[in-house]
Amino acid sequence: MAHMDMEWPSFVGVPEEDLTMLSRPQSQELARWLWFDGEIREAETTRIHYYANALHYGTGVFEGVRCYPTRKGTVLFRLKDHIERLYRSAKLYGMRPSFEVADLIRGASEITARNSIAHGYLRPLVFFGRGPIDIKPKLECPVHVLIAIRSLGAFLGENAMRNGTRLTISSWRKIHHSMIPTMAKACGQYVNNVLAAQEAIDRGFDDAIMLNVDGTVACATGMNVFFRQGDQLITNDAQSSIVPGMTRDCIITLARDAGIDVNIRTFTREDLLRADEVFLTGTAAEVTPVRELEGVTYQTGKKTLGALMQREYLRLVTGANEKYADWLTYVG
Repeated sequence: MAHMDMEWPSFVGVPEEDLTMLSRPQSQELARWLWFDGEIREAETTRIHYYANALHYGTGVFEGVRCYPTRKGTVLFRLKDHIERLYRSAKLYGMRPSFEVADLIRGASEITARNSIAHGYLRPLVFFGRGPIDIKPKLECPVHVLIAIRSLGAFLGENAMRNGTRLTISSWRKIHHSMIPTMAKACGQYVNNVLAAQEAIDRGFDDAIMLNVDGTVACATGMNVFFRQGDQLITNDAQSSIVPGMTRDCIITLARDAGIDVNIRTFTREDLLRADEVFLTGTAAEVTPVRELEGVTYQTGKKTLGALMQREYLRLVTGANEKYADWLTYVG
């Protein structure tokens, strides 16, 4: 296993001196311009019909894409992979957008440049529009495509990025992949996650671990879960009813590059409670350590595997790892 006595990110030199955590925006300010059905429009004047099927039944699919500043300019991270997954999700729900993947890639780049955002989060969304009141939208409802963008810094807060977040076990179970295609990022199915997230806040925690119906761990409310036990890094896969995240894939790749033993399997809450350390991954959350789960505390700090993974991920998304330069789409 790779040596883990690494320097904990101080956020003064990760990965470059001019790309610190302190330079990130502190709010999620909405941008002026968005991309809607092939056109760049003013966000404030864009209207969605009140009888849009997606509003009533959650019939939309979405993605989340990060943009970052680099020495060579602003980049969109794994944009093509995100848009291709968006289209796979749309296909599962019978949506046929009238735009190609390349159109959305261009649109995402255009609104990022038009809004002059360097640290931001894009939300591509495909959804069924106005139509009759029934649950067969593909028969009559038009399919709309929207890409919005907003500023985004540390999603769970800089303190969580540095010191870890506090989790509980949700009483709400994760929807099983035999009931709904959980690998798709579909709007309606996220009400399951909303219930768990709000329950966690009500209990005084930051977020929640969601279990499957069989008691195995699925995910946090919008993030994948990793833990270290001894020399092994462990996470689960789509059989655990997760969305196999892009950030998850990056961490698996980076860990294997570093010679770390990655074990992909189902695991239980008991496995988590016995873990040496736990961290969460997601496009918005990036790599966030967990310091506590139901009163059980974990290792955090500069000598942890989570710190190494966080540092290497931040290097990756800001262009410091040339091996994966093809994951970066430069704006403009």
